[in-house]
Amino acid sequence: MSKQKNKVPLKTKLIAILLPMGIGLVFALFVKYKILLPVSISNGYMEPTLKQGETKYFTKWFRKDNLGIGDVVIAVSPTDPKSYLIARIIGKPGDSISIQKRFVFRNGTILDPALFPEPSSQTIPLIPSGKTEHDDMNPVTVPDKTFFLLADNRENGVDSRTLGPIQESQIFAVLW
Repeated sequence: MSKQKNKVPLKTKLIAILLPMGIGLVFALFVKYKILLPVSISNGYMEPTLKQGETKYFTKWFRKDNLGIGDVVIAVSPTDPKSYLIARIIGKPGDSISIQKRFVFRNGTILDPALFPEPSSQTIPLIPSGKTEHDDMNPVTVPDKTFFLLADNRENGVDSRTLGPIQESQIFAVLW
């Protein structure tokens, strides 16, 4: 006596294979375009944390009230809406920020120097004219709904020292 095989229709087989694949593809595209943002680092402003030529992933899914001191973020440049800057948050609304001899002070207390990794070589790259290795900055109070951002490579970086505090609404991604 032979057992009779149950024939599964081709349509049912295709649905069983293609439906999970389609759901997976939609989910992957959603994550890629709505949650994660792959960024190719195009300059050395954040070296040694983010090296030029590397690709890092930033998340667009975050709450602005959860941003903390030391978080690396991407913000729209206040001077050119088509440009972006990557920098580290060192001041929240109401904070007083100053820089003295490469030390960053927040509300009169020095920020942990480990927050700003030093390059492996101590040779300073070409310093832009008008800047010195030890650029000091008088205390600045961070206004409401803004953040004070600072590039790790302070000799070359563009950040809140020249652009001023960055509006909360201009920050759109955080290093993952």
